Amino acid sequence: MNVLVYEHASGGGFAEGAVSPGILAEGFGMLRSIAEGFKTAGYEVTVIVAAELSRFNPPIPADCIIPVFSFNEAQGAILKACPNVDAAYVIAPETGGTLQSLVEFIEQNGVPLLNCRSSAIQSVSNKAALSETLNHKSIKTPKTFVYNFSDSVKEAIKSKIDFPVVIKPLDGVGCSGLSLVKDESQIKDAIAKINEELASEAFVIQKYLNGKAVSVSLLCAGNKALPVSLNQQIVNLGAPKEISNYLGGYIPLDHPLKQEAFKAAKDVVECFTGLKGYVGVDFILTEEGPVVVDVNPRLTTSFIGLSKIAGFNFAKSIADAALNGELPDTTPVSGYCCFKKIETPKPESNALQKLYAAPGVVSPPFPVADCEKSYALASGEGNTLEEAQVMFEEAKKRILDILYA
Repeated sequence: MNVLVYEHASGGGFAEGAVSPGILAEGFGMLRSIAEGFKTAGYEVTVIVAAELSRFNPPIPADCIIPVFSFNEAQGAILKACPNVDAAYVIAPETGGTLQSLVEFIEQNGVPLLNCRSSAIQSVSNKAALSETLNHKSIKTPKTFVYNFSDSVKEAIKSKIDFPVVIKPLDGVGCSGLSLVKDESQIKDAIAKINEELASEAFVIQKYLNGKAVSVSLLCAGNKALPVSLNQQIVNLGAPKEISNYLGGYIPLDHPLKQEAFKAAKDVVECFTGLKGYVGVDFILTEEGPVVVDVNPRLTTSFIGLSKIAGFNFAKSIADAALNGELPDTTPVSGYCCFKKIETPKPESNALQKLYAAPGVVSPPFPVADCEKSYALASGEGNTLEEAQVMFEEAKKRILDILYA
């Protein structure tokens, strides 16, 4: 089988100069990991990469790399490649309808997709509509309200929800534009942050919940879903004038609420028609149980860690679930994986080449125009979580030693 893979951060997003170094590290890491899984399964892999990035000869296990100079050119390359591939896989954010529009574009060209259907992506990407659907199904979600930027929200918050709250874009991903707001004096800055970071028409206010931030990775085949792992998320929630970001995580998370989270994630996914392949469900594990925060109808960064310790070919299982409606009988996971982003200086070309072959380097720190810093993404695996963390620290030291040599 010949599979076309398009990852937006390293493709059209990088080509347009509209990607941050941290998001690039996650995006490239997912691209490299899924391409490696497809190659191991015996597939031929074609990828689309920004020309500015491909000039660094990045370590992508692909049979064909197509360089592009703009997002429009990336769409043209997808269209041109469609007749020559058996399936396509899109990794992109839901923000601004990017993922949905790309999936629709390929659907219209009749190429089988390993993604969720565009209609399902639309159903779960709107955080307000998602909350309403899940509440109707008696699935726990944070108290959620939606406002337009023209609305006056201070009094509305007072009457409907207590501080602290989380304010974020209606269709944002990760921590983009997100703020932890502790009192009404911070509301104006939180809304301005969304306007500055994302072209969103509305925003969401949710009650902040105390608990552990986690996700569940699932394989989905139409109306059935199989939870694979519970993943610890390392997240920094910043005030409106601070940065909120996803730093990484570790897999698996051993927690008393694991089976309850698995059941809730399965129930969530099976609420929607057309969720296929890989889906991630974000939770807060609270004293009252798991509370659903987001549904990600796409590959998530947790796949990077999970693919390293899964006792099966996760990439092939995504394809089998999406194309054939088949789920594996078992999804064994052996050991633990710790993966995190690392802030670094911009690398010289010779340092990049050394990092490509360095153990534990998932994504080297590619330079991004107009950004003073870069980000690498590293991982460590072990029989215990402690061993995995030690291996990650060794990989981190290796990266920094090469960059500062």
